[in-house]
Amino acid sequence: MPGRPTAALQALLTAAADRESEGHAVTWRFTPRSVRRALDAGHRAETLLDDLARASATGTLPQPLGYLVRDAARSHGRMRVLPAACCIRSDDEALVDELAAHRDLRDLGLRVIAPTVLVSSREPAATLDALRAAGYAPALESDTGTTTVERLPAHRTKAPAPPRNSHAPLALAHRLLGLPAPSQEASTTGAP
Repeated sequence: MPGRPTAALQALLTAAADRESEGHAVTWRFTPRSVRRALDAGHRAETLLDDLARASATGTLPQPLGYLVRDAARSHGRMRVLPAACCIRSDDEALVDELAAHRDLRDLGLRVIAPTVLVSSREPAATLDALRAAGYAPALESDTGTTTVERLPAHRTKAPAPPRNSHAPLALAHRLLGLPAPSQEASTTGAP
């Protein structure tokens, strides 16, 4: 289209094509990647094609551009990425359904993604704590699929000092001097 594009057309082209040149003659190139970018931003294939055709000087689009947009739309969204902080899996499908419906676990944002798999919006430690608080007994699993043994934090405290025997110094002195050990009675009265 000759002339300076309107703001709406500029936004449409920026969303769906790559700008290749600057200056007086600006060129936009449509690629599978640029069309996917428009689809990612919420454009639909038919709406995108209609908007581009309206902006065209002839009211039509080149056939290869129609093919490109429709091909990109066909493959767009065939796989999906969802946010999850951790995964919960169980061979017991009824348990998975029970967890998903449990009122006390709503804060985890649990969502069933397969008959035996839930995703949680909370980190593994918070998810484990919430499941345990709700009365379940989950085990932590590593990213390799093996059960992880959880180590409790070691709270080291000093062992209490043994009770001090007030007569120990006297017994030690006797031993060092080679004297017989003081009798228990002498020790308590203070007599040698």
